[in-house]
Amino acid sequence: MTKKFAFVSDFDGTLTDRDFYHIVMDKYLKDWSWNYYDEWKKSKKINVDFLNKMFGAMDRSEEEIFQDILELPLDPYAVKFIQMVQNNGGDFFILSAGTSYYINKLLEYFKIKNVTVISMNGRYHNRGIEIMPDPKSEFYSEMWGIDKQRVILSLKEKYEKVYFAGDSEPDIGAAKTADCAFATGSLKDWLTKEKAPYIAFEHFEEVAKYLVREKVFTDF
Repeated sequence: MTKKFAFVSDFDGTLTDRDFYHIVMDKYLKDWSWNYYDEWKKSKKINVDFLNKMFGAMDRSEEEIFQDILELPLDPYAVKFIQMVQNNGGDFFILSAGTSYYINKLLEYFKIKNVTVISMNGRYHNRGIEIMPDPKSEFYSEMWGIDKQRVILSLKEKYEKVYFAGDSEPDIGAAKTADCAFATGSLKDWLTKEKAPYIAFEHFEEVAKYLVREKVFTDF
């Protein structure tokens, strides 16, 4: 028996206003990291190898990193939006090509419950964070560490409708596969290039209003 609906959201740059690795680069790594970022992007994609290079260079105690995580700029409507999904019979998923290491800490801090996080394991290691992809996972991607499109395909077997929200290149497949995609950031440009349908948004309040109009949410 299929469930009513699932709302799946990317984390960095979608549920939060900035990617965690951008904050790390600005706060600790300064100019060398942005030069490295520019050079990397000329020939490669921002993938697990790049993120581990940045997170591994933090040189901070785990407590200091924990405080940085708590300062992640969560979308001002995110907590209420998750509650609305759940109150209207849906399940909320966070689907991230980052790591559950910092996602789970933020969810615990904001007391956000009953959310399924699909991401990669991470650990505090050598005064930084190490992301650890699982090659044995059914959702493994050699490029991104996690194949978001495969996750959406799996959820579509269990739910009547699957919504997805994302902001960047790793989200393209998931957005094109979902029943309805919400796009912010560079994902809008990627989907426009591929002539794939999407609904543009900046904050989750706009997504909530759309779902009310579509009668997915009964109230606002």
